Amino acid sequence: MKKIGLLILAIFFFAGIHAQSSKVQSAYNFLKYGKLDKAKVAIEEASLNPKTMSDAKTWYYYGDIFLKIQLSEEEQYKNLDSNANEKAYDAYQKALKLDEKGEYVVFINDRLIVCAEQFYNSGVGFYNKQNYEVATQSFVKAATINQHLGNLDSLSYFYAAQSAFFANQIDVAKDYLDKLIAVNYKNENIYRVRSEIYKMQADTAMALTTIKKGREVYPDDFSLIIAETNIYLAANEKDKAMNLLQLAITKDDTNPTLFFAVGTNYDQMGNYEEAEKNYKKAIAIDNQYFDANYNLGALYVNKAIEIMEKANSLPLSEEKKYNQMKEEADNLLRTSIPYLEKADELQPGDAYTLRTLKDIYTRLSMLDKLKAVNERMKE
Repeated sequence: MKKIGLLILAIFFFAGIHAQSSKVQSAYNFLKYGKLDKAKVAIEEASLNPKTMSDAKTWYYYGDIFLKIQLSEEEQYKNLDSNANEKAYDAYQKALKLDEKGEYVVFINDRLIVCAEQFYNSGVGFYNKQNYEVATQSFVKAATINQHLGNLDSLSYFYAAQSAFFANQIDVAKDYLDKLIAVNYKNENIYRVRSEIYKMQADTAMALTTIKKGREVYPDDFSLIIAETNIYLAANEKDKAMNLLQLAITKDDTNPTLFFAVGTNYDQMGNYEEAEKNYKKAIAIDNQYFDANYNLGALYVNKAIEIMEKANSLPLSEEKKYNQMKEEADNLLRTSIPYLEKADELQPGDAYTLRTLKDIYTRLSMLDKLKAVNERMKE
């Protein structure tokens, strides 16, 4: 009797295993005939059951089913799981760990390439929506999969770095940028962004070194020229900045910002004529450029003040020269008015512009305009 009892128990035991194994087989069959909803239900049940959850085949089929859902264009299937690619990837990883005989390795590696492509595409979508944190995760996964497969996915590295930078994940961005620089990846932006990170970390020397390394590869790249110029401007190295600005103008002589920057640099160096010439070039390209109009007006005002300071230091016996210098200063103030009034038109209510105009109108006895500007300053 005992033996019969044991036999009956054994039959039920094997029947139980078969029942659970049949879930895996059913999942495969449903997948084979494209019934992804039923395949999903069957494989999820098998993956949760202690009898089959440690079987490499279970997770291999699990990955296949969810990857198929990810790739499906059919309305009834493509929305079965919004995280299908991630689940497929995780399932393949489990299958590889459980596959002691290496039975599925070749097949899974082929499928992982598809997972990587899907992560990359997902990253692009999130990047375009400016969801940079999630985009970073997607690009990192794409790069990681390809690295596991022995492929250097430079493009995913690049977008992972750029997304991480925009997501303020500076350490992640830095890591991937350094990898790209190490393999001489051909994209000028990696040097510019890496330099920006060094600047954020107050390491100006490395910021400059990185930009110079980039310019060795891309000597004529406009963005790198400007990046290096900005470093010199911030360090008050005006001569070096000026040389680069002049180089930048040869690359783009329709950019008003460049002429404005050159004008500002000459202005700070005390070169009145060159500053005036370049401010005018900026305005000629874009007459709606507030900063160029304001700076040119301010240039004339400052020159007038300089002349009057010299005039006021003259002895009383030099009245004729004093009057000549005063007239010269007043003419400069008159010259400044159209530019400052244009600046006021472009940015009404700017305090510096209004105050400067008030001083000029007072000095030149332009009472109607003085009254109007006083009224506006009261508002």
